[in-house]
Formats: sequence, C-alpha cells, structure tokens
Amino acid sequence: MLYNNYKCKKLGNVEDLILKSSLRKKLKKNQVRVKVLAIGLNYVDTLMIKGTYQYKNKIPFIPGTEACGVVVEQNCNNKKLLNKKTIIISKNRCFSEEIILEYEELILIKKNISNIQGSSFFMSSLTAYIALKEIAKVKKKDVLLITGASGAIGKACINLALHLGLDVICIVGNNKKLEVIKKMGIKKVLNIKGDIKKKIMEFTNQKGVNIALDINGFLKCQNILSCIKWRGKYLIVGFTDNNITSIKTNYILIKGLQIFGVRAGEYLRNSTLNKRKIIIKKVFQLFDLGVFNIKEYKIITFNKLIQGLVSIRDRKSMGKIIVKTKYYTKY
Repeated sequence: MLYNNYKCKKLGNVEDLILKSSLRKKLKKNQVRVKVLAIGLNYVDTLMIKGTYQYKNKIPFIPGTEACGVVVEQNCNNKKLLNKKTIIISKNRCFSEEIILEYEELILIKKNISNIQGSSFFMSSLTAYIALKEIAKVKKKDVLLITGASGAIGKACINLALHLGLDVICIVGNNKKLEVIKKMGIKKVLNIKGDIKKKIMEFTNQKGVNIALDINGFLKCQNILSCIKWRGKYLIVGFTDNNITSIKTNYILIKGLQIFGVRAGEYLRNSTLNKRKIIIKKVFQLFDLGVFNIKEYKIITFNKLIQGLVSIRDRKSMGKIIVKTKYYTKY
C-alpha cells in the first residue's frame, strides 16, 4: 500500500522538497503504524532542510518534527493501542501521511484533545516548561526577558511565565508582532530597532533581569548579557539565520552569570523514565488549565506544506501553521 510524504534529497531550500509516494513497510517487533492526522510546522524544520541545524539528518530524509496521529496497526502484543491518538515528536519523518514509531516513542493523548492542538502545542510547551521550571527554576516575581517572543516557543514561554507570576519583558522584530504580544497581556515589549539595553534597564529600575531566554540568538545583535543581574541566568534556546555568536566571558566572570543550553528533547532523553513521565504529566496538566492552548493558527492542506514552510522561513507567519492530511477528519 502506498502513502505520500515529502523527501529532502539535497540540503538547501524548502522549495526543493519532493512530494512522492512510498510503499508501506512491515512492522518490526515493538513498532506501531500511525496515520498522521495533522502536522505542526516549525522554524527548526527549515533549518534541518537547509542543513544548518545542530542535528544533521542523513540524506535523503523525510523532514518534519511535530505531528498528531492515530495508531492503526501494532506489533507490541497490545491491541489496546489501536485507535489511540498520539503526539509525534521526532527529528524527522513527520511530513508524511503515515509514520512507523517505536513503542517507547508514543505519547498517547486523550481523544478530546483536537488534532490542531495535538499537532502543535507539545514541542513548544515542553521547551517552555523545561527552560523555565527545570533549568532556570524561576520564582514568582522574577524578571524574565524573552527574545523572539512572537514565535511558538516565545508564546508558550509567555503564557507559562504569566501563569507563574513572573515579570515579563519581550523583544520582537516589528511593530505588528509587538501588538500581538501586547494582546497577550505583556506591557513591556520592545522592537529590536530601539535601544534595547536602555529600555530594559528603565523597565527594571536599573536593576536588570533575572533570566534572559534567548530564543533567536539575539545576543549576536546586542549584548543582552549586560542587562542580566548578578548571578542571573542566560538560557540559549535557538538561533535564526545562523546567528550564532561567541559569548563574552568577562560578563560571565564579573556578574557570576550562569549559562545554559536548552534542548528539550535531549533533556527528556537524558532524564530517568520516572522524571520523563513527571515532566510530560506536568505539561499536560498545564495544557488542561489552558496555559498552553494554541489560540492563533492557520490550517493548510498537505499539498500546500511547502508554501507554509516558506512563510515560516521568511518570517511572515504570525500564528502556528497546521497541515491537515487526508485523514484529518476521519479520526
């Protein structure tokens, strides 16, 4: 039986992805077959296709890091898995109408979680939770600076920070994004074209921030380390446009700063099984409370997936872009 997917046969532009049909493979022991219902598009997908992300897929590969699907076949001696919805988080494979998963990769969800939410909230929410709760260990009234705040991870961090009672300052790329963040309840929002350090210090009565959460590699543009308090924390979440930079160690020494890299998937994989279960449970509890609900999104069809990636790559998308497959309304 055939199913459709997008293949990356050479690193470069997302426009070079090829839509093709593949022959269904037989399941191995402890594997399940999942029909993909919806796919969440992410900026990291464009980096992996370009070949500039820290993790390198072997060519050719099926890109895609986030989706939601339903188990239609299992080889785990567990028929109860059939027709169960699952979140799919992977370094590849999600731009497909079908996926084979190992049993331990399953993240089963309640049927009342919509295909839209199932395909879009978990990755960004997991990153936000691990960054703020597990790594930064934030406390109520901490001052948090978020760069690249208008993206999916930025919005998840904003929502969690507000829920936890933090004082939040956001940096965004233009005035349109600034207005979006203000509507989320953030009063202290900065456009990257302004004097960032001056405004941050004004917002904090010249004290600086406790934590800087750098989602887009803003440190390369301006030295936000100088805005962090004594013994403050700088968390590196990601980069856009390959804007990786060297960190000035004199700031780390003089201010006693703590520097952390945030890779939620790796954090989870390097945790104990019990710890992983606790973190995932906490993320779902926050989702149930409405903290991590995706409120702004655009739904497109499977054959429009490339156009969706172009919009994300060119920084023209405002909300989450969800791709629905032919199975979207069947489960």
